[in-house]
Amino acid sequence: MKPEEMEAAMIRNLPEKTGKSLEEWFAVLKDSGLTEKRDMKQHLKEDHGVGHFQTQTIVKFYLLD
Repeated sequence: MKPEEMEAAMIRNLPEKTGKSLEEWFAVLKDSGLTEKRDMKQHLKEDHGVGHFQTQTIVKFYLLD
């Protein structure tokens, strides 16, 4: 599976794995007021229990949006 396909599958599975869709995680990050990539990742991991690879993907696409 190519990296792009793995990302797409991870995004598709976010609601099942984390309880929120990518867009819902974007809202969490926006509401947090955080601007630093490192702080966003820490927030998702520590405050919301999101796994490492899901966190990486959420923050990556949030910053591209």
